[in-house]
Amino acid sequence: MATKLWALGYSTSPFLDNYSSAEIARVLCVHSTTVSGWVRRGWLKTSRRSSKRYQVRRWHLKSFFENPPQHLKKRIASIDSEAINYLLGRKA
Repeated sequence: MATKLWALGYSTSPFLDNYSSAEIARVLCVHSTTVSGWVRRGWLKTSRRSSKRYQVRRWHLKSFFENPPQHLKKRIASIDSEAINYLLGRKA
């Protein structure tokens, strides 16, 4: 089961501390290419799981949301704060 989840790009950790770009995009209600673009530009740090897949750690997300690039600040501010808190493991 864990292998299948991992192959589909889902986190297999019992604690939500790592995410795929698809998971982040789904929670934030943005397109997955938006999140992939953040990664490609180096704004959102990742760890490689394989040659085509990577994972984003919770602390990398926290760093990104606390200090986004200047031209993304308004876009990040418009994202639902509950979704961001969910990804970061914060209580509402």
